[in-house]
Amino acid sequence: MIPAWLVRHWRGLLVAFVLAATFFSGSWFGARQANAGWALKWEQRNTNDAASLAKRQAEARAEEQRRQGEIDAIRKQVSQQLAGVQADADRARAASRGLHDKADQLARKLAERERACSAGTPGRGKAETSGAVLLADLFRRADERAGYLAREADEARARGRACEAAFDSIATPSQR
Repeated sequence: MIPAWLVRHWRGLLVAFVLAATFFSGSWFGARQANAGWALKWEQRNTNDAASLAKRQAEARAEEQRRQGEIDAIRKQVSQQLAGVQADADRARAASRGLHDKADQLARKLAERERACSAGTPGRGKAETSGAVLLADLFRRADERAGYLAREADEARARGRACEAAFDSIATPSQR
């Protein structure tokens, strides 16, 4: 029965088979063309994305190097300023030592005069004659503390200015 049916309808089946094969091959070819077109578009998009990424990375590296260069310049300038502050503090300390020596000499002379004047006075002890020495010691300590505070203030000022300059160099983008 099947062979007789095939013999009778073989032309129609052949036409149907050819039409189906044509349809499916065309569909497959169209899908292949569409996929190739999309693959080309995706490849182009990937290439553009990679180029854009490379450009952004190069710009970011250049900006980082610019900022680091500015920070290094600021660091060098602050080191020089701090060296100047230290040199000023050393000169002030040397001048202060000379003043302290003179104050000590004057205090000793004053104490010797007081002892000489009160040598004949009964009841006066050494405690009363050490006032000049106490004042000279107080002057020396106050002067040393003032020198220390002045040096610390100068260093803090230099470091604060460096911090401000570093922040400004990072906060404002390059106008180049």
